[in-house]
Amino acid sequence: MSQATSELAAAERPERRDWSPLLLAAPNLIWLLLFMTGALVTLAIMSLHGYEAGGRGILPTWELTHYKAFLTDRFFLDILVRSLLMSLYVTLWCLLLGFPFAYALSRVRGWKRAVLYFVVLAPLLTSAVVRTFGWMILLSNNGFINKTLMNIGLIEMPIPMMYRMTGIVIALVQVLLPFMILALDAALLNIDRQLYDAARNLGAGAARIFFQVTLPLALPGIVSGSILVFTLAISAFVTPALIGGPRIPVMATLIYQQGIALLNWPFGGAISFVLLAVLLSILGLALAIAGRGRRAAR
Repeated sequence: MSQATSELAAAERPERRDWSPLLLAAPNLIWLLLFMTGALVTLAIMSLHGYEAGGRGILPTWELTHYKAFLTDRFFLDILVRSLLMSLYVTLWCLLLGFPFAYALSRVRGWKRAVLYFVVLAPLLTSAVVRTFGWMILLSNNGFINKTLMNIGLIEMPIPMMYRMTGIVIALVQVLLPFMILALDAALLNIDRQLYDAARNLGAGAARIFFQVTLPLALPGIVSGSILVFTLAISAFVTPALIGGPRIPVMATLIYQQGIALLNWPFGGAISFVLLAVLLSILGLALAIAGRGRRAAR
């Protein structure tokens, strides 16, 4: 009887909340709140600042002039479109080059996997600035690539790649390819090998297994890797600035020019938030399409 009474009392006792997960996450949340959210709020307020002459001199005002100036100027809109296309090209090339490597990486074990993992991670141990300077040497008219192609007789004149979109895409693909491979490898590792055996037993060939088993189940890795690469590509500054130069401006270099070179912080902040809004819209659309594709596959 006493045991039943104690169990009933324990059941009626209010359950204590476990605050330990929140306490563990608190330092990161405070850090993000202060140095990310706080900076974004400050930049948003700055982007709404305008100035007008008054009786006491130049007075600050609240207006959308800077957003209107960007969205109604064909020059700035061309830079936005160029940045989006550049990020799309980089994402597609990273996906095309990274999927076969990630598939091979997911199929091996032991020391072979360790070696391949080192090959993937080795570029990340070097600064993007150093790698970009290396690409500047390789892509120049007198660089290794053009001289090699001319020596073997494939071309007669150097192929212009420096200060071109082609050079920017090549360098960014090399810089961002590891992120795509790691995302794809994580998704491919979660695919049960027995699914491949079952598909072979049912008479499916290699192509059918790839398109009906591997590709649908690797979709989460494709989506996450593409989002990561696209976001990093559209926000990249060093590589487009060094390889593209002033002839190929992109959004990151335009924001730098307005904020640092011209000291036009309100307009630079407005450009930043236009880019953020466009990026969030594209990512939301991509996630919605991916979610619909997963539901249709089920």
